[in-house]
Amino acid sequence: MPCERKPIRYGHSEGHTDVCFDDEGRCIVTCGSDGDVRVWEGLDDDDPKSINVGEKAYAVALKSGKLVTAVSNNTVQIHTFPDGDPDGILTRFTTNANHVTFNFAGTRVAAGSSDFMVKVIEVMDSSQQKALRGHAAPVLSVAFDPTDEFLASSSCDGSVAVWSLENQTQVANWAVLQKSSDVSNAKSLCRLAWQPHSGQVLISVPVDTTIQLYERGSWTHVGTLSDDLLTQVVNVVVWSPCGKFLAMGSVGGDLAVWDIEAKLCIERQKHERGYTVCAMAWHPSGGQIAYTDTEGCLGLLDEPGEHFLFF
Repeated sequence: MPCERKPIRYGHSEGHTDVCFDDEGRCIVTCGSDGDVRVWEGLDDDDPKSINVGEKAYAVALKSGKLVTAVSNNTVQIHTFPDGDPDGILTRFTTNANHVTFNFAGTRVAAGSSDFMVKVIEVMDSSQQKALRGHAAPVLSVAFDPTDEFLASSSCDGSVAVWSLENQTQVANWAVLQKSSDVSNAKSLCRLAWQPHSGQVLISVPVDTTIQLYERGSWTHVGTLSDDLLTQVVNVVVWSPCGKFLAMGSVGGDLAVWDIEAKLCIERQKHERGYTVCAMAWHPSGGQIAYTDTEGCLGLLDEPGEHFLFF
């Protein structure tokens, strides 16, 4: 499966980064430990737009012209996009949030923090918030299911939890991760991802060098993705827009794509410098995968052929 790995670009200071596409896939948006959000018209953009959002930016999410960031003053804030004008604070924690994400409709934002708390906030009325309490260590990642009924979260306490948003209670909990005291010494960021579209919806959970698949609703384990050539701890996973393929990035710079129906690894790439991949985003049309690393770089897997273009 021919997939072209573009040369990486330096985008931010050394440290954790995050990445997403805008709704139409016209630009790539990154954030980093320098406190800047950068808007790239492409990987060859030599002068990306820069929006300063704080001293450090830990996570970024973008939907329907609203740019949400988790920053080092312990807030989750919102800016207009693409203008980058401040548009208020969605919520505050007692320490920094580690991950933010929109629901599929763009009406809610979830954030997970190092104070063990998960919050779900209504974008149009941030006074409408739900607090999900139950983790016993910093929260690593959060992810809405496609129907907005459930939210999944992973934590340094070693667990992955699934919450009912209506009842604010856990409906599933898997003790599958290695415990740690803080995000900085966690073995993996364990960035969770729900399969889009209807039918059998799966949630993918990075566990050591594998990806574990659980079925939505029954919460039963239905599969494991692994490959003998991929020996590094999986850090992040992301689904293709059609839900047929799953990409992953590892602590050691491995990049791979699985065909879910066949449970077959159909693409393997390696970060050109072996840096840890800490964020990935799939282009809305399925034609590219953007990724960032812990050294502040942005990279791109480009596949113009039929394998990734599903529509």
